[in-house]
Amino acid sequence: MLNQKFVIKLALLTLVVTVAAFLIHYERLSNTIRNVTEDLVFPTLTSQIEAIKRIKIVSATGSKTTSFTVIPDGKHWKISEKGGYPARDSAIRETLLGLTELVYLERKTKDPNRHKKLSLRDLKIEGSKATQIILENNDGKIVVDAYFGKRVQNLSGGTPSVYFRQTNDPQTWLVRGELEVRGEILDWLSVVLLSIQRERILKATFNSPSEPTLVLSYNKDMERFDIQGLSKKREVRSRYRVLNVGTIPENLTLQDVRPAKLTPAPNLRSVEWETNDGLVVTLQLAKGKGADNRVWAHIAAEAIDHAKDKVIKEAQQINSRTKGWEFWLGNDVIKKLNETSESLTKEKSAD
Repeated sequence: MLNQKFVIKLALLTLVVTVAAFLIHYERLSNTIRNVTEDLVFPTLTSQIEAIKRIKIVSATGSKTTSFTVIPDGKHWKISEKGGYPARDSAIRETLLGLTELVYLERKTKDPNRHKKLSLRDLKIEGSKATQIILENNDGKIVVDAYFGKRVQNLSGGTPSVYFRQTNDPQTWLVRGELEVRGEILDWLSVVLLSIQRERILKATFNSPSEPTLVLSYNKDMERFDIQGLSKKREVRSRYRVLNVGTIPENLTLQDVRPAKLTPAPNLRSVEWETNDGLVVTLQLAKGKGADNRVWAHIAAEAIDHAKDKVIKEAQQINSRTKGWEFWLGNDVIKKLNETSESLTKEKSAD
């Protein structure tokens, strides 16, 4: 049995250990508190938001630095380097709001040799992973000019942080906020061209002068696309492959865009999608010339007679995004557009 003297000694030892642990924790907490400030990174930005007339993004892609500029166009914004194609309003709003709400958390290194670890090296240095955001106002005055680097997630699910420094200042900081740093131009573009659910598709007609016409129709009962007029001697190679071709307009997005300058080529594939509620969308292809030999798409929509107002409005919205523009859809989509009855089927095996 433990005697009273031993119990007292044990209690005193426990108290000493507890006090020592508290002092260590307090010292760490004090150091953290001294490093933390709730000061806004850009304290005057909120009052200047309405005056912002130019957003420039500079980032490194591989071994070269790329930049693009977003400017207002009435109530919306557009990308200068893409001929004025519309930017996503949500990307503008979230970026500006995110910048106004950034707060300082902790001072970090100001040694340029250590900027690499935080993805904050100067963009002139090959291999830099920083993204520079520059905001200018009506008078051409620079309101924000800063580098943003590695993002740090909050493990408890709270507000994330990001490493930051003013462009001409080597001092780096950890700052907190919901800012999503978008360094790629596609992150700013309104990329969705078509969003037509498969259940609406009455038929999809793929035309080519060198191949028999391919017509797909959606079978609601079987939840699949069927090839119309398929010979009894042939069968589908892969239902999944046919489905991929049929669902092209479900989420058709651009990979690049420019003002239309090519004429659709009659020797290339064209496609017409017709929905069961009267929407007709036509896609025609054109081949680039010279150094840019990519295949570009021209897209137009119309509503057939007696279509409901909702469908008429949908056609108008599609044309507002596509008229006067040509789009590169990516090699995977072009490959799907060029599928044929021959490539999607095979001879039936002998019983």
